[in-house]
Amino acid sequence: MTKLLLRVALLLGAVGLLGGLGIWLGLRYGYVDAFYARFAAQPAGSLVLGTSRAAQGIKPGVLAARLGGRYQGPWLNYAFTLAESPYGPGYLGSIQRKLAPGTRHGLFVLAVDPWSLSMPAAVLDKRPLVFPEAQSMVSQLRSVSQSPNLDYLAHYLHKPFYQLLLDTDPRHVVERLHPDGWLEIAIPPPTADTALLRRRTAEKLATYRPIAANSRLAAVRLLSLWQTITLLKQHGQVVLVRLPTGAAMAALEDDYQPGFDQLMGQAAAEQHVIYRSYLHSPYATNDGNHLTRDAAEQFSQRLATDITQLAAAPEGE
Repeated sequence: MTKLLLRVALLLGAVGLLGGLGIWLGLRYGYVDAFYARFAAQPAGSLVLGTSRAAQGIKPGVLAARLGGRYQGPWLNYAFTLAESPYGPGYLGSIQRKLAPGTRHGLFVLAVDPWSLSMPAAVLDKRPLVFPEAQSMVSQLRSVSQSPNLDYLAHYLHKPFYQLLLDTDPRHVVERLHPDGWLEIAIPPPTADTALLRRRTAEKLATYRPIAANSRLAAVRLLSLWQTITLLKQHGQVVLVRLPTGAAMAALEDDYQPGFDQLMGQAAAEQHVIYRSYLHSPYATNDGNHLTRDAAEQFSQRLATDITQLAAAPEGE
């Protein structure tokens, strides 16, 4: 009986050891998901913030290569999704946890659009007001700079651990989350296939039209954006950016919030930060909403150039 128990214990120990080794190998060499690497990266001195448009559309590596002599690193894209990281107290708390202590000369690119500053009218009319993302991983995760991030793996990884071992070849993964937090969507751009682009754009618009019909720009989100700017201004330069989209999405946004650029321009002026809208700039998208990976490179290069020029201009120009 004792020998049997010993053998069972040794077997379980071996299984646990192999499982742990497999997970370690998967985390080190494989692809976890579209979020994990941001929570495993060290605290950052310069950040890209926003939703999935920024996650896919702005490459910190490009900004660092062009602007690294002016601003403090490490550089990280800490943008997630519309469900996870609209501007609110949850996202603000996560940003505070991610910011490297002692940062004084960082660059903080805050991507803004009407969606990330809106809430459903039904939610806004309820009391007490509860932010829809209050229970999301970005709002709830306390450890945001730990590798391996066991808290994330235990509570927010939505696939079995063995899958980590199957995703060790990044060439077979459509989503590639780079170490700097940029989310690459590794699919051929649909620019040569107009029918495919029209279909993807129609699907994306079908998602956003009900949001426009049932939501309002929310003062509480604008307040959170204001608080985020106020926080980050103490640690460096803040730049508000409205990313480019396809023409149909831009038209929908203009119809939903026609005065959005004026509102953001006024907020930026009051906070003495930069605001630039690229909404109607002609960059290729995968779906009328998110930039292709080539367009993300091009836009990030332009953004770096514009930041260089704007930072050098006398205040008020």
